[in-house]
Amino acid sequence: MRTVSSALLCAFLVLCAPAVFAQGITTGSLSGTITDQEGAVLPGVIIEAVHQPTGTRYSTVSRSDGRYAILNVRVGGPYTVKANLDGFQPQEKTNIFVDLGEDTVVNFQLSLGAIEETLTVVADANPVIDSTHYGAASNVSSEAIDTLPTVGRGLEDFARLNPNFATTASNDGPTSITVAGRNNRYNSILIDGAVNNDLFGLADSGTPGGQAETQPVSIDAIDSLQLLVSPYDVRQGGFSGGGINAITKSGTNAFKGSVYGYTRDQSFVGDLDGRDIADFSQDQYGLSVGGPISKDKIFFFFNGEISRRDQPTGFSINGSGQQFGHLDEVNTFRNILIDRYGFDPGGLDEQIRGTDSDKYFGRIDFNLSDGQQLRLRHNYVDASNDIIRPNAFTYDFESYTYQFLDKTNSTVAQLNSVFGNFYNEGRLTYQTIRDNRSPINGVRFPYVRVEFSDGTRVEAGSERFSTANALDQDIIEFTDDLTWIHGDHTVTVGTHNEFFKFRNLFIRENFGAYTFNSLENFEAGLADTFAYSFSNTSDPQQAAEFNAYQLGLYAGDQWKVRPELTVYYGLRVDAPFFPDDPTRNPLTEQVFGLRTDTTPDGNLLWSPRIGFNWDIGGTGEQQLRGGIGIFSGKAPYVWLSNQYSNTGIEFTRLSAFGGGIPFVADPDGQPKSIGGASTSEVDLIDPDFKLPQVLRVTLGYDRQLGFWDLIGSAEVIWADTQEDILYQNLNYEQSGTLFDGRKSFTQVDRTFSDAIFLTNTSEGDQLSASIKIERPFRDGLFGFISYAYGDSNSINDGTSSQAVSNWRFLPSIDPNNPEVSPSNFDIAHRFNAALSYRFGARNFPTTVSFFYNAQSGRPFSTTFSNDINGDRQDNDLLYVPASADEVIVTNGTWEDLNNYISADSGLSAARGKIVKRNASRAPWTQQLDFKLAQDVRFGKYAFQITLDILNFWNLIDSDAGRVQYVPFAETSPVRFDGIDAATGKPIYRLNFTDPDRRFSTDDLRSRWQAQLGLRFSF
Repeated sequence: MRTVSSALLCAFLVLCAPAVFAQGITTGSLSGTITDQEGAVLPGVIIEAVHQPTGTRYSTVSRSDGRYAILNVRVGGPYTVKANLDGFQPQEKTNIFVDLGEDTVVNFQLSLGAIEETLTVVADANPVIDSTHYGAASNVSSEAIDTLPTVGRGLEDFARLNPNFATTASNDGPTSITVAGRNNRYNSILIDGAVNNDLFGLADSGTPGGQAETQPVSIDAIDSLQLLVSPYDVRQGGFSGGGINAITKSGTNAFKGSVYGYTRDQSFVGDLDGRDIADFSQDQYGLSVGGPISKDKIFFFFNGEISRRDQPTGFSINGSGQQFGHLDEVNTFRNILIDRYGFDPGGLDEQIRGTDSDKYFGRIDFNLSDGQQLRLRHNYVDASNDIIRPNAFTYDFESYTYQFLDKTNSTVAQLNSVFGNFYNEGRLTYQTIRDNRSPINGVRFPYVRVEFSDGTRVEAGSERFSTANALDQDIIEFTDDLTWIHGDHTVTVGTHNEFFKFRNLFIRENFGAYTFNSLENFEAGLADTFAYSFSNTSDPQQAAEFNAYQLGLYAGDQWKVRPELTVYYGLRVDAPFFPDDPTRNPLTEQVFGLRTDTTPDGNLLWSPRIGFNWDIGGTGEQQLRGGIGIFSGKAPYVWLSNQYSNTGIEFTRLSAFGGGIPFVADPDGQPKSIGGASTSEVDLIDPDFKLPQVLRVTLGYDRQLGFWDLIGSAEVIWADTQEDILYQNLNYEQSGTLFDGRKSFTQVDRTFSDAIFLTNTSEGDQLSASIKIERPFRDGLFGFISYAYGDSNSINDGTSSQAVSNWRFLPSIDPNNPEVSPSNFDIAHRFNAALSYRFGARNFPTTVSFFYNAQSGRPFSTTFSNDINGDRQDNDLLYVPASADEVIVTNGTWEDLNNYISADSGLSAARGKIVKRNASRAPWTQQLDFKLAQDVRFGKYAFQITLDILNFWNLIDSDAGRVQYVPFAETSPVRFDGIDAATGKPIYRLNFTDPDRRFSTDDLRSRWQAQLGLRFSF
């Protein structure tokens, strides 16, 4: 598929020349045509645009065809644009606003006559036609940010306004954003043009500090957002999912500020199935202030915000929240830990976890001269998060909690300059991120897990991945874009370069990790599996340290073919470099024929793109737009860091299976050798490995509907995977065939536990189609309704940070050759609607807003609860028997199993076969959010009281708004107990028979939640 689609694209581009948007990444543009009253074009007209709040001035002269363009202008407004030509009456237009990344058209028709008085016209912006709008992208205005409901006050609350952006969360964890069915790790987040991704790839939110559940910047510091799927701007790179492009607020000539606070606690949260929520609180307090340092010349803006949250986990053994059950077994487990080993894992009540965040942002803007501006800003985030997430299948004791600490500093300097018909935008960014993850309260005890007979489990001790875990990142970015306007062409050449320095300390199971298949085994002190990793160097906290660079060049030319038709085409090339080589391990060359010291250095990523915009009929009432191009992203660098950490030289990793392993409670006295145990894990990478790439084809249509200021849009996006990830374990080879036709495996070399090989696949695709009717903000009223359909398929969704986990946690038939299946990020169906209306007296306005979201449940897989194919992993997809005479059922009846299968459409369709990955879905989720804002204004001062209610329907109907999910997108109702010797039939032991047991209920998000806010503005 990759070869065909790439060939078609290249053939298409041969017929064309290169292209790009005229406006900037952090700015917008103004353009138009000047004519006389007879319609003849007027060259030489002096155009001056003034940004009224700051006095920032821009000027140019209309060209021989009467057209003009002013690039890299401030977003927002209002602007006054004036046209002046000797012999004609001067004319100015007011109330003009510029959107982020878009071109605002301001045309003039001048009258003859040397009239001194200037004709002033109030502009009426066209909300539909933008000749630089080619692909799938949308804007979120400051009005939307200010008026729509939000409790989390994060970017994700506003990203969901785009039909292609879906937000998902489970188990009271952080919200992640998936775009057009792609991995959330493939997204890009720019703030003031600076990359704010979680570049290392550990956080579901995709932002620095995401594991601490903090935002990269306060929403009060954000001016506007741009949501990108297929922008076709060759300057837009670094994502094969979607992009969020945000700019921050700046000061103006008016001194303005606000003090605000938001609060909620358990009295503002509803019950769930008659159960009140445990003690809960969230408070946010902040200050924003901005103004002039020197009128029309220098401006400042500052925001500081403090957030404190204490949130219940939603589960307990016999207390508040959802009850896990197994009281007697859990008490026995706890008493053994206390009485025999002197370790108290914590009580049986619901746990409360704390999340703190402090954010400080400052910005200074300089108007150096007309058309030349300098912007400096710094952002600091200090956050901590206590993380423990029990669910319906796993109960975690309090000792299993770990704490994540994050400190992020980000500095950006940007200089915009104009030299005649040349426009330059240069940007330099320096960012430091310091993350640390450790067991809470310094808990020192091996990880212990006991499995119960129904497939549930209990965990205690130090969290297995947090005993030696820290990450330092230093990032430098340099970007420079030079644009030249020449006749019908706007030519841009540019470069974007990122330089990374990583120090990653990660020694998993550094205190030892033991699993017991029964409580009896735990009582006997004999584990079924054991894992322990330790440093072989003189440094017990040995870390992987390496540098990486990603260099990008691009060029393009926007061509105004006709007044109503704009075509652009362009080319971008990115090249990742890894100057540091991992340690060489000669043994892997002998066993697997691959070196550990090779990297995918200098593998070029070519991204040709072409797009068009056609103003049908030239009336500005409807447009057809589209494009085709390749989008190249960054893989999370943790996937590449694995190769530096797991060479088999720096660390020993003991892995023992088979039972009878003595439990050692001393974290410092773990055995460094066990008979028959594997002693090494190696991670290998294909030297030809390429970062993720996708080809996207977009076709969209927008038009004014002619009543109520409504705009209708329809859009289709098809994406074909060019390069994506594929993990294989080279230490397992086929040894036979099982009862259902799948392969069985055996280890190649017992010295190695695993040999994980990262390479590419070109299989996978995504289809997204959406329709939307919208009324832009006008006269206090805003609203939209939309529907989106998605069909996303992949080989491996890359849901983990560790190489072995991305292999082992992929449900499959053949773990080394997985099939294309529905993606974990497939949304299927999604409905959205929003409505906001402001009414009342001028000094006492009231605003009422709603946001509605309904979407298909997340896909999940059904597997056996144990390893059946010999690869020592519990990821084997279930064979679904067609009839009772195919299997022997224990711990239940065939009727129980048959009813379970019939209750799941994915399993029912797979009778007589092995079910596909992600063939099943969780129930639909729907949520209605509400916001009421009351303003009281007196002079230049104002108070605003707000009430936000999330899951408003749950307030009306306690059964509505429930959020259900399958933990880790996998459920295991059956244990394979071998083949019956007499009949040759497989033995299926039922772990549970109630189909509802598949789902956990998100305790907090399934309740209504209210938040009170108070803001004083001056």
